[in-house]
Amino acid sequence: MKKQVLLLIMSFMATIIEAQTEVTLGNGIKGERSFLKMDWGNLNYEVFGEGEPLLILHGNGGSAAGRYSMIPKLLEHHQVIAVDSRCHGRSSCPEGNLDYFDLADDVIALMKNLGHKKYTIWGHSDGGILGLIIGYKFTSKLSRMILSGVNTRFSGLEPELQTFVKQYNQIPDLKMRKHVALMANQKEIPMDSIRKINVPVMLMVGDRDAIPMKHTMEIFEALPMANLCVLPASSHFIANEKPNHIIYWIREFKKPFSSPSTVEIAKKMAKSMLKDN
Repeated sequence: MKKQVLLLIMSFMATIIEAQTEVTLGNGIKGERSFLKMDWGNLNYEVFGEGEPLLILHGNGGSAAGRYSMIPKLLEHHQVIAVDSRCHGRSSCPEGNLDYFDLADDVIALMKNLGHKKYTIWGHSDGGILGLIIGYKFTSKLSRMILSGVNTRFSGLEPELQTFVKQYNQIPDLKMRKHVALMANQKEIPMDSIRKINVPVMLMVGDRDAIPMKHTMEIFEALPMANLCVLPASSHFIANEKPNHIIYWIREFKKPFSSPSTVEIAKKMAKSMLKDN
């Protein structure tokens, strides 16, 4: 009976994950493009190299292909798994509105099916929002996260950008309209949920980001184990403007997490200096 159940599970899994094609990057690095069959369609993901798995989650309107130029420099320390969110890249685009919580559940389904013990996530913008949701819903499978240009609610965007996003119905391209509507209809991620993310997080933001520094600090202060990286002379598109900084911190963040306190260091120094008085 157990053998029959196992065979049934293996057969079912074979219908869920379907290898498709080989992917070759510009410098000859090869990977494999596959689809995870979901009830809404196919979720595209691409795997390069071996080692500790690094999930790359793109921003609004982006795709796995948009990170190809960065992948070779990440392969020294990671196996890279680049994902196309539903209705992005090569993934299917079902009818109806997009929702960040659904998109995060898609990634969790992929993580479960790939079966790695732990994952590192680099999520930018929309990908960072997914990272926050995965961070509290699936904490046990995470080792660390690098999140850049992330917000927890629509009002977490700069006011002028909110004005543009609210006009999504005027966008002629239907898929692009759907992408922008995703931002406009963003459901808030409660700060109480953020406080449950008990893994190291590198929170990155451009000093001229789409996310006001006040909101970034709100997220930073809610995360139990976080470091903050503010990139100078940088907009929301830091992955394009400062790709080497992103790569550096993905590598550097493999080290044991530390959160030194200047106040505590000063207290120890004061105690040492004052004890002889």
